[in-house]
Amino acid sequence: MSTNKNAQLRYNVIDKCLSNFQRKHTYYTILEEVNSALQDHGYTGIKHRQLQEDIKFMESLDGFSIELAEDLKDGKKKVLRYKQKDFSIAKHPLNQLDKEQLSATITILSRYKHRAEFGWLEEFIPRMKQAFNLLDQEQTGVIAYQSNPDLVGAKWIGVLFNLIVKQKTAHIQYQPYSKEASTFLVHPYHLKQYNNRWFLLCKTNNYPSISTYSLDRINLIEESNELFEPTQVNWLDYFDEMIGVTKPIDVHPVKIELRFSEKTIHYINTKPLHGTQKPVKTDTAGCTIQIEVIPNFELYQTLLSFGPEVTVLKPKEVRLEMKEKINEMYKNYNHA
Repeated sequence: MSTNKNAQLRYNVIDKCLSNFQRKHTYYTILEEVNSALQDHGYTGIKHRQLQEDIKFMESLDGFSIELAEDLKDGKKKVLRYKQKDFSIAKHPLNQLDKEQLSATITILSRYKHRAEFGWLEEFIPRMKQAFNLLDQEQTGVIAYQSNPDLVGAKWIGVLFNLIVKQKTAHIQYQPYSKEASTFLVHPYHLKQYNNRWFLLCKTNNYPSISTYSLDRINLIEESNELFEPTQVNWLDYFDEMIGVTKPIDVHPVKIELRFSEKTIHYINTKPLHGTQKPVKTDTAGCTIQIEVIPNFELYQTLLSFGPEVTVLKPKEVRLEMKEKINEMYKNYNHA
C-alpha cells in the first residue's frame, strides 16, 4: 500500500478511469492519465508496478473495496473498469486511513477558527465531522444543515473548480429555461453559492463584462486549449454591493429604506438583509432600516418573500418596481 503524499490523487484518477464506461481503459492508458495528472500537480510520474499496487490496494478492505469487471478484453489487452456502472470511491465510506488523515487535517484547521478571516471554519468543521462520520456514535445527528441532495448541476462544481485553479478555458453547453441549448467558450473565474444553488462567474468572448451562469443549466463542459484571459476582479469584495449574484451593467448601489412590521423587524435585526443595513433613526418605532445595494433580481425576490410585512419607502424607482411586480402578482389571483 502506498502512503505517499500523492496517493489520493492517483486513486482519484484511477477511479475516474474505471468509472468511464465510454472508453476501454487498459493499464497503459490509465498509467498515462495518472502520470499526466501527477505532472500537472508538480509530481514525478509512477511506473506500471506502482499502478498495479494502487489498484490492488483499492480492491482491499483497507482501501475502497472496489470490484472490477472480469474477462473484458480489447484485442489481447485487459480492459479495466468497475463491475457496477454507478460505483465510485467518492460514494464509498472513508477507510480508517482516510479518517485518520482527515481528523488530523481538521485538528490543524481548528487552530485558525478564531481568526477573523477564518470565521467560516466555525461552521465548516462540525459540518465535516458529521458528514464524514468522525463523531462518536452518540453524537451523530446533533446538527442539521440546509441542503438539496437532488440539486442538478452539483457534479460540475469539482470540474469548474479545477479549471479555475489551473486557469483553463472551457466550452460549455448551456440551456436556458424554455430555450435551445448553445455552446460557447468561457474563461471561468469564480464559483458562488446563493440560495442553495451554484453559479459560475466567467467571461465569454462575446460579452465584455462578467457573465453569470447557473450550474443547473449546464449540460456539458469540455476543457479547451484556447488562451485563458485573467481577470482583475477582486472576488473578495465583488459581491459587497448587492444581494445575490447578479450585477447589472452600469448600475450603482442606491440607498433603500424599508419599513417592516413590528413582528418582522426583530427577525431582520438578528439576520440582516445586507452588510450595509442600519436603522433609520427618524423612525421612533424602530421598524425602518436602510441598505445600500444594487437593485437587482435577487433584491426584489428577497423583498417579495416578506409579502405584506415590508414596505419600500424610497427611492422612488425601487418602490415603483416593487409596485409593478405586486400588481403582476395581483393579476394572477384577480380572476379567482
